[in-house]
Amino acid sequence: MATTNIEIGLMKQRMDSMEEKLDKMDGKLDMLTEKLLDPDYGVTARVNRNTTHRKVMSKALWVIYAVVIGLVIKMIWV
Repeated sequence: MATTNIEIGLMKQRMDSMEEKLDKMDGKLDMLTEKLLDPDYGVTARVNRNTTHRKVMSKALWVIYAVVIGLVIKMIWV
């Protein structure tokens, strides 16, 4: 009878330990989700900002290319 009570006590202790570990994992998962999906400073917001900057820079480079080609053509024919 004593060993059964000891085993039950150990099982309760292990279950409590598992609950604590699950709570810690839940907290870490919440933090990770917040860092990824935060609309102002999350990874998604940074990717969107980088994409926007890249598109703007691409347009600016095409304008510069057109100007340079125009100047080269003007220098050749003048």
